[in-house]
Amino acid sequence: MAWLIAIVSVVVFLVVLVLVAGRVAFQMTLTRPKEKKPSLNKKENNEAQRQNEIYTQIGDVGRAWFAAQNPQEVEIMAHDGLILRGHYLPAAQPSNKLVVFSHGYTANGQREFSAFFRWYHEQGFHIVAPDQRCHGRSDGKYIGFSALEWMDILNWADEFAQRIGEDAQVVLHGMSMGAATVMNCNAHNPPAYIKCVVADCGFSNGFNMMWVSAQRDLGMPKIAKPVLWASAFWYKLHTGKSLKRDADPLGKAAKFARPTLFVCGADDPFVPCYMTEQCHAAATCEKDIFLVPDAHHVMAYYLDKEGYEAKMSNWFKQWIKGEVLAK
Repeated sequence: MAWLIAIVSVVVFLVVLVLVAGRVAFQMTLTRPKEKKPSLNKKENNEAQRQNEIYTQIGDVGRAWFAAQNPQEVEIMAHDGLILRGHYLPAAQPSNKLVVFSHGYTANGQREFSAFFRWYHEQGFHIVAPDQRCHGRSDGKYIGFSALEWMDILNWADEFAQRIGEDAQVVLHGMSMGAATVMNCNAHNPPAYIKCVVADCGFSNGFNMMWVSAQRDLGMPKIAKPVLWASAFWYKLHTGKSLKRDADPLGKAAKFARPTLFVCGADDPFVPCYMTEQCHAAATCEKDIFLVPDAHHVMAYYLDKEGYEAKMSNWFKQWIKGEVLAK
């Protein structure tokens, strides 16, 4: 009998240990991040440093331009009562075109898309740059890793499409976790005014993304995978969502309803480029893909601005009708 008690005690101890470790991992990765954004390009070499410097320099210019336009501070209420905040910049001329940005993990609306603001504005778009829940100025304690955020982005789109009127034509443009978010939007019967989606360096599945990160950044061996299962348990407990099934753009790719432009840096060290390629291959909607050689995470636009803009221009010409003046 003593041996049975010993075995049970060891099992209980291991289960408790895994749950505690999973809780720590959950707190570190899926709750409100610290203000300072860590580098998402883990390659410690000269090229990584060069690309980070480009990101900072171009981003600073973009944020300065955006601030000079005096964007409006705006907010909406999420489906679960959280107050979400962001910025809205109306088009310079009457327009029915709107872009809703969806930023990535630990970023915010202005930081992630600062390089894009001026280009979209010059193309006649109204701009909505939200801070995702649990990021920036928005409320929230838990990061949904795209499983909650997709509902928020559709709410942002609906709020400002209504302001434009019945002829609104909306583009959803997401980056990193934000790309997974807009792919999830695309899989949940998006309204007709959403005309197309741009998904830049999105992950294919939230659970798999966390496992890839744990192995790469922490050297976590396969035997430690139960810690990630435990983290997913805490995530489910606090959000009501499954990290495997609800944060799963790849598994939902067959349901994508709107034309989707997939983008990725071919040398992305954070979200492997193969994840973008998997989602592109699995999508049954109208689709295209744009890969930028040597680009690291979120760096495709920064390293090939002309190519990226040309790709978007051609893409939008296919799916957005000639501009109709807003009523």
